[in-house]
Amino acid sequence: MTASTTSTGFTRAVLRAVEPVIFGHRAASLTVLALLTVFLAWNAAQLRPNAGWLKMVPQSHPYMQTFMQYYRDFGGANTVLIALKHHRGDIYQPIFMETLRRAEADVFNVPGVDRARVNSIFSPSILYIEVVEGGLAGENVIPSDYTPTPEMMARIRGNVAKANVIGRLVSEDQTTALIQLELLEADPQAGTMQAQAEAAKPLHQRLRQAWAQQDTMAARLEAVGELLMRNQDPHAGLDYVKVGAALEAIRARYETDDISVHIVGFAKVVDDMTRASLQVAGFFLVALLAMGLLLWFYVGSLPLALLVVGTSLVACIWELGLLRLVGYGLDPFALLVPFLIMSVSVSHGVQYVSAWAGEISERGASNRQAALATFRSLAIPGVVALLTDIAGFGTIYLIDIQIIREMSINAVFGMLGVIVVNKMLLPIVLSYVRLPDVEGFRQAQAKRDRFGESLFRRMAALTRRGPATAVLLVCAALAVYGLVQYPKVRIGDTTEGVPELRPDSRFNQDARAIAANFAMGVDHLKVIGESFEDGCIDYAVMSEMDRFSWYLKNQEGVRDVLSLIELAKLANSGLNEGRLDAERLPRAPQALAQITALVPTTTGFLTDTCDALALFVFTTDHKAETITALTDAVQRYVAELQVDRRVDLRLASGNIGVMAATNEEVRRNEIPVIAWVYAAIALFLWASFRTRSGVLCVILPLSLVTLLGYSLMVALDIGQKVATLPVLALATGIGVDYGIYSYSVIAAGLRRGLSLEEAYFQKMRTTGKATLFTGAGLSIGVAMWTFSELQFQRDMGVLLVFAFIANMIGAIVVIPALAHFLGHEERRHANRDLTAGADDAVPGP
Repeated sequence: MTASTTSTGFTRAVLRAVEPVIFGHRAASLTVLALLTVFLAWNAAQLRPNAGWLKMVPQSHPYMQTFMQYYRDFGGANTVLIALKHHRGDIYQPIFMETLRRAEADVFNVPGVDRARVNSIFSPSILYIEVVEGGLAGENVIPSDYTPTPEMMARIRGNVAKANVIGRLVSEDQTTALIQLELLEADPQAGTMQAQAEAAKPLHQRLRQAWAQQDTMAARLEAVGELLMRNQDPHAGLDYVKVGAALEAIRARYETDDISVHIVGFAKVVDDMTRASLQVAGFFLVALLAMGLLLWFYVGSLPLALLVVGTSLVACIWELGLLRLVGYGLDPFALLVPFLIMSVSVSHGVQYVSAWAGEISERGASNRQAALATFRSLAIPGVVALLTDIAGFGTIYLIDIQIIREMSINAVFGMLGVIVVNKMLLPIVLSYVRLPDVEGFRQAQAKRDRFGESLFRRMAALTRRGPATAVLLVCAALAVYGLVQYPKVRIGDTTEGVPELRPDSRFNQDARAIAANFAMGVDHLKVIGESFEDGCIDYAVMSEMDRFSWYLKNQEGVRDVLSLIELAKLANSGLNEGRLDAERLPRAPQALAQITALVPTTTGFLTDTCDALALFVFTTDHKAETITALTDAVQRYVAELQVDRRVDLRLASGNIGVMAATNEEVRRNEIPVIAWVYAAIALFLWASFRTRSGVLCVILPLSLVTLLGYSLMVALDIGQKVATLPVLALATGIGVDYGIYSYSVIAAGLRRGLSLEEAYFQKMRTTGKATLFTGAGLSIGVAMWTFSELQFQRDMGVLLVFAFIANMIGAIVVIPALAHFLGHEERRHANRDLTAGADDAVPGP
């Protein structure tokens, strides 16, 4: 540190209020913080995974309003498909049919299943109608007198051919049969006396029961793990861990060498992600261990390294404890947030411990004096950086998607934890830390300080006009490249399978198997045609729906379209001796009433009063371009081709409709969220430095990193969606920390009268080294995510490694280049010390 200068009245006032609490009553403050940490740790231990399908969608979007309005009539989008494939012939084998029958019976016991919406060829609602000599005849595809005999198999084969289910419930080659089910958002058995009684049992008793009910060690560990991951609130939403376990039990029970079982659906995705969360926790611990080892090397003291690691864990405990305290769980999509909190905490802890060690080694300060001096120099810029993070994380709450709002709240709680831990707990603990060999530590610290000084001297040339101009020209070229690439960022999924899981995952293999065998896959859009009561016996209405159905069948990316129209045409043909020319809609209301009456409302094609019809549009995939093209086609038909305006064609239901709503919400909020994040950052930067140079020197490198982050998404074919939208916004918090710490040292040096080159050199000897270390350490930790079973975590890992390294380069290379052209403004604030009187904490010699 240099000679003391006059600090601002504001920072002095803040420190006069805070210092007595932290340093004047250290023991009392430490006791209170310790008790609060224990309390929040207990709450964090009660936190359970809490995924929900409706949390992933924008419930106020017009598409979702349509979805919720007709949920009971036409079903939802939380669909699960179970396909049984016979590898030794077709499905018309007694053994296979018995397997399919028993599997469908087991499906009714899956938690949260809507039993009215379970379909397979064994369902009583699946029937056929044919023309016979006396008129019409029909029965269930699986006769009521079913027995697994060869004669019955031949009869079922004929029924399937007549029932129009090939491609829907039976594959084209007739080797695979499908069971389709829909899940409710809440388990109907939750809240029952039995569920409440089970949840009321002590956890240790339930764990002991789960352990005792299994025979093998592997099964016992799995049962205990499932119980620990389960949400124990009997009134909570559907427990996807239980759903996944039930589905996997069906697979294990019926999959043999001759029959394979394939399962897809949102519930299975969430279950796979939740089970992989243990691996995520492993990566978290590996990153923490790597940071601890690097800290040991950097600081030169194992206790100090463990102190930074320990306080980072405490910050995460505060985050998770506060989250549980306000009634939230931890969604699998929010697993990124605790790691970010740990990263931010380590970043601030490294800066603090490094400065504390510098006070001892360079100025001969005692542990308490060093803690006080470090607190005065870093408290204000550190808290401003964290408040900037809070403001930035808080802005993503503006996105009307519950999971993103939960991530926002989660991150804000984490930042509050970092403020308490790094700006209160860590200074107090450091004031008690006594180094056993102070002189030896000083000598070792002096050697580490000299390490890289020659390099830092050469790097100080970046503050000169020539190198600074070259750096900014390169940045300008990169910014132009980023602006050119930004429009290429795709909103939504970019792959055919589920992007949250790796392409070679069992789920995505199952998805490809089902898509290859069925026209009716899990990807479907429902368009609702509203008219008036008994609208399905009005020829003009039915004709409009027929034209619309034909129009959609001819759109690229559409496999098939099913609706009341197709079934009514088949019924009309049957009533007219099966003539092909009668496969059309009759004009007479009485004839329409006769043929539509043959289609029950349980099919999900029409309402009870026939005032709304649903068109099921099955798509080839759920890629962003497929969804956009399809919704645009519907809107184009309504605007240009629709004839009967009494029919209101409303988007949308089905999982494609939900994805379309989500993609539109992401597209609508992407720019505003980033704008609000940067507006909040700019506001806090101005409050911190009160100079335009302070704002621009920090925010311009951040903006460049964000632009290049979008370019990286384009290069890696990563779509902008719910899972990735918050990543760059959250990662900006790391860049803010780097930028504020780096620029504050440069600005303080300029205000003390140092040259820009000398101020930059001093910055590199202190915060610069810490920035290099933190960026490298965090990047190593996040790089481990590339081995994750979760594809979205791998994508996030790549984006975060880029953000850590790019922000580190921005703080070390770009900020000094900008300061050459803008930093002269700081000299006008001479004798206004940004370190808030840190020099006064250590008496002069």
